[in-house]
Amino acid sequence: MDNRNLMGELWPKWMLEPELSRLLNERWGSLHQDKLRECIRQHRLERDTKPDIAAIHKAYCSIVPQADVLARGEVVQTRRDATCLQGPSPAEYADWDAWAKDVLKTATAAEIDAAKERLGISPDTHRVLAVAIEYCRKNPVTPQTA
Repeated sequence: MDNRNLMGELWPKWMLEPELSRLLNERWGSLHQDKLRECIRQHRLERDTKPDIAAIHKAYCSIVPQADVLARGEVVQTRRDATCLQGPSPAEYADWDAWAKDVLKTATAAEIDAAKERLGISPDTHRVLAVAIEYCRKNPVTPQTA
């Protein structure tokens, strides 16, 4: 809003149409307002009849790295979503399989039954069963937790 007011002060004969006003709110709302303000001021020195919105935006994009144009939270969330969607790589599955086999080699029948009972699961893969056994080994049942 301050930058739109600044534009009105710098170009007093210029009228902002309602459609353009909504578009500016949408597109410029998440930008660095101080940097945008500098671009508007510089544009005024270059052009005194009426502002060229596209030129102002282009000037802003030239001084702000594009990664900064997006909100930092959106960037982090997008990366997190991409990582979740990718899943483990074939190499990670192979490593997990090897680890699970090592755990199951040393697991007794009693440990396997205790893991199934304690966690309330009946795993259908050796990897999940190995995770349950490893959890039970690291977190033994004590009289306080029983």
